[in-house]
Parts: sequence; C-alpha cells; structure tokens
Amino acid sequence: MRAHHILETMMIFGLLATPAAALTPPKIMVSVSGDSYHMSLKLTLKAPLKRVWNILTDYARIKRLNPNVSQSKLIYRDGQTLLRIRTKSCVLFICFPITQTESLTTSPFTEIQGVVIPRLSSFRSGVSRWRLYPIKGGTRVDFDAVRVPAFYVPPVLGSWIIIRKLTAEMRETAKRLTALAIAKSPHKAKIGQRAGARNATAS
Repeated sequence: MRAHHILETMMIFGLLATPAAALTPPKIMVSVSGDSYHMSLKLTLKAPLKRVWNILTDYARIKRLNPNVSQSKLIYRDGQTLLRIRTKSCVLFICFPITQTESLTTSPFTEIQGVVIPRLSSFRSGVSRWRLYPIKGGTRVDFDAVRVPAFYVPPVLGSWIIIRKLTAEMRETAKRLTALAIAKSPHKAKIGQRAGARNATAS
C-alpha cells in the first residue's frame, strides 16, 4: 500500500512521465575543427509540421528563439532573399557584436537552407540547414550549421568555453521553439527558462 501511495504521489508531481510526455532533452552537438564551429540539434515536437515551419520562418521575430538577437530583417537583393541578424554574444567578460547575413533557399514546410554572405557578415563562411519531418503525433526537427568567424577570438576564451556557450544557446533555442510549438497561441506563448522543456524528446 505504501509503495502504491509513493507511486501515485510521483505521478502527480510529474516525477514519472509517460513515454508520450517524456522530458528527455534534445540532442545537441557542438564541435570545433580548426577555425570552424559545427553545431547540430535534433528534437521531436508534439506539434504539426506547418506550425513548426511558421515559427522558424517568422523572421521578423527570430528574437523569440534567440534572446541575444537585437535585430532581424529580410532583404531582397539581386534575386536573393537575405536574412540579416544582429546579435550580441558575451562569453565571460568579453562581448561580441555579431552580424550574420545569409542567402536563404527554402522548400516549403520541409527545409530552410542558408549560406553566409561574408562581405555582409562577421563570418568568413558558413552554412545552415533546418529540416522538418512529419511523424506520427508531431514533427522531427534537425538543424545543422557550420560557422567560421572573421572576428578575433582571444586565446583566453579557449575552444571549450565557446563550445559550452554555443551549446547553452542552442539548448535555450530548443526550449523556446518547443514552448512556441506546443502553445495554444504561439503569439502569446510565455517564453522562459522552463517553458520549453515540456514535450520535447530526443531523436
């Protein structure tokens, strides 16, 4: 009887989750090779593919996914669709104002590809790709990116500190994307440190 009450209490407080509502963290990988930083994110959302797509392509409000963004803007030039994002990223006591301008290519509801325009960016090169897959009960999200900074990274920071910083930022983006995707009204979703954890499962 006592064991039954303990089990019931754990279920009430969410300490035992059913597989359908597992709070397993998303799968995030960040590595460095020479001057290149490689990032990947995989997660599964309990939300329809179209909703996830609409959140990712709401470029005017990218800040909802990354709180470091100060400005995001679409630019149409020479037949290209360019996305310019300005951010301020701080590691320890050093802050970097960063501009990233990518040429976008999209396949509606399934893929967003970006190629960095070096002369308009703080990067010598870079590529990114979001891929969305409809699955039973939701959407699988895969993100991969490579960035080669054009700015000076002080040796005192070290690659491991940059990797930790990028990992933390990607984890926060995953939380925010999840919170928006499962909200009844994405426009009114409460985005916070804990809001995005629910209903995200590792791929």
